[in-house]
Amino acid sequence: MDDADQPLSCPSAQPDMVDAHAFGIVSGTAAEPRIAYLKRSAEVTPAMMAELGDLDPTRVFRFSARCESSNCAQFADGRCGLGERIAAQLPPVVTALPSCQIRATCRWHEENGDSICFRCPQVVTVVPPELTSLARAATPPGLVPTAAGEAGLPAQ
Repeated sequence: MDDADQPLSCPSAQPDMVDAHAFGIVSGTAAEPRIAYLKRSAEVTPAMMAELGDLDPTRVFRFSARCESSNCAQFADGRCGLGERIAAQLPPVVTALPSCQIRATCRWHEENGDSICFRCPQVVTVVPPELTSLARAATPPGLVPTAAGEAGLPAQ
């Protein structure tokens, strides 16, 4: 199957989603996290998860998985709202396209083009509270970020 036949990938997935793969390692600092892209994606296996012990996998790896489309809270009007908000609200953090293993099937890239790739390295699943711009971008309309920087509380 070539890339054109593959379903689109979510670049902000959880490790328990269908076809989950680690494609980056969370590096940088709490104030400026960055994804260090793997040369090859790594399929999520029970052994991989067991090696992490008590560590939250999303604090160690960035995962991709099959896009769940309309089953995802971020998906609206036939597009990924998360990718759209990241493209519109976050500044670029790199000047060259990162070496990314999922670009050919990435929903964000499919919908936003190369410009999203210059912003993608700053996206982490667990958003530190001091990264309010990322927390706002990660929050679907109608919700406000929680104290932990994760989307989830209804707007008042």
